[in-house]
Amino acid sequence: MWILDTLKKKAESSDIAVICREQSLTYSQLWHQSEAAAGYILEKCTTQNPVLIYGNKELEILALMIACLKTGHAYVPLDITYPQERVCNICQDVEAELVFNCSEISLDMNSDVQVLEREQIKKILQQPCQKEISDERYVKEGDNCYILFTSGSTGKAKGVQINRRNIENFVGWFSRECLEKQENGIVMNQVSYSFDVSVIPLYIFLGAGKCLFSIDKEMLDHTKVLFEYLGKSGINVWVSTPTFLEMCCFDDSFNETLLPGLRKIILAGEILTKQLVSQLNEKFPKAQVINGYGPTEGTVLLSSCVITTDMMNDEKMLPIGKVLPDGIYKIVDDEGNPLKEGETGELVISSKSISTGYFKNPEQTQKAFFEEDGKQWYRTGDLVFEEKGLLYYISRKDTQIKLNGFRIELNDIAENLNALDMVSNSVVLPSWKDGRVSFLTAFVTLLYRDQGKSDLKVGIDIKKQLKLRVPSYMIPKKIVILEHFPMNINGKIDRKKLEEEYL
Repeated sequence: MWILDTLKKKAESSDIAVICREQSLTYSQLWHQSEAAAGYILEKCTTQNPVLIYGNKELEILALMIACLKTGHAYVPLDITYPQERVCNICQDVEAELVFNCSEISLDMNSDVQVLEREQIKKILQQPCQKEISDERYVKEGDNCYILFTSGSTGKAKGVQINRRNIENFVGWFSRECLEKQENGIVMNQVSYSFDVSVIPLYIFLGAGKCLFSIDKEMLDHTKVLFEYLGKSGINVWVSTPTFLEMCCFDDSFNETLLPGLRKIILAGEILTKQLVSQLNEKFPKAQVINGYGPTEGTVLLSSCVITTDMMNDEKMLPIGKVLPDGIYKIVDDEGNPLKEGETGELVISSKSISTGYFKNPEQTQKAFFEEDGKQWYRTGDLVFEEKGLLYYISRKDTQIKLNGFRIELNDIAENLNALDMVSNSVVLPSWKDGRVSFLTAFVTLLYRDQGKSDLKVGIDIKKQLKLRVPSYMIPKKIVILEHFPMNINGKIDRKKLEEEYL
């Protein structure tokens, strides 16, 4: 089931493809708008370089992403939480000729890059395509469909390449887990397009002819507005991170009365707790809960399972499930030696879902990927153990964490903190609650400080400057100003002591 094949079959259908607030697009409108955008891309682009799409949940974004697939261009989705500097850096990295700015935020880009603003985009999408886009131009099996830029330990984002073969493999196995037999279905489309969990609504559910119900950033910032739209949504399938669902569960009105048709809850991106599942079982007794695990490099998910009563009653944490059907995996120690069942080690995996590597970044690619027996393998950096065919996630091997579903390298934040004029050095540490990262704390030593300013005001200044360099979800909640860092016996910063004294 390839998304372009489904959309082509529904090219004249009046079925609703996507809803956002009071606006909607039929499958027919979506198809013809993507044809118009594809024609524009083919006319304006002189290379096959990736195309940048900047925005949140604007309806135009779906047509633009599909247009890229039709023209053989990879798209790079960037959310409005990305600051100007990072957008410019990514644009340079991929050598983009074309940027579609679907937001109301102005982008100041290099003069040799064409930036189309939202009103221009709308006009293009409404123009009839002069000539039908030949499927000969569509992305081929080994062509990149999208590139997602994730946090990198060097302070520079890494572009994860996902090609058509990767996506088809993912859709092929996970659709069996989450697609219902009924013809109709409304699926929540909440996750940012710059985060890989958004691939589930797009490639699986839209690719199966379902209707997406979009939740934009403004709704997320105003719970009352969010619940008003949810109450009118009629959604049958929920797709999000556990943190977002947990936030909704705090409200007593979030239950089966609000969403009477909800039958499936798909959660991914971070640790799922028994406490949350217990709440869901109480609020939505007819809904099935699916727990998914996977890094961006593995095309969204590499394992999944339906949460059962036995799993809830087991003394262990909830499993992340069984590895996808074509997956070959090992759990290894620090020397790469395979471990026995029940022993904790790093998950190393091979599958058709595994990315070919990071875009134009051979150094980082070599660290994370390797070839063996003619297959591409990926070192996940995740510590897991296996018991009775099920995998259980323990923690990260390095400094990478998940916060509210977003993958973040703590060193990425520290590198950008250290680039600020007043900062001498920094360490960023997570605070944990119920097995998940609750918030981030940055410990900072200063080169100088304005006279008379308290630590609180200095911290506010640092946050303001950092916000110009990294997405808002990477801004630490707390800034702790130190005269100097504690050191361990090896002369390194004693992170354990920082945790004990401040977290």
